[in-house]
Amino acid sequence: CVICLEKPKYRCPACRVPYCSVACFRKHKGESATLRSLLLNPHLRQLMVNLDQGEDKAKLMRAYMQEPLFVEFADCCLGIVEPSQNEDS
Repeated sequence: CVICLEKPKYRCPACRVPYCSVACFRKHKGESATLRSLLLNPHLRQLMVNLDQGEDKAKLMRAYMQEPLFVEFADCCLGIVEPSQNEDS
């Protein structure tokens, strides 16, 4: 389970990540909604397009990690893929 790290029994129909219970599915769905709302921001979308098309991606990442909106996006993504590390901090 991507939420509690127990043995998964189900998969999310939208993104196929494994989860073990209704409670974990609801938490996962809430995280996805947060990410989705961030991705509606046109400024963040433009930053991501620039990053995708940029020559020096490492330099752009360093610069974008100074932007609060991009940091919020990165934190949200990390919280979804590494939930146990996010809960420890």
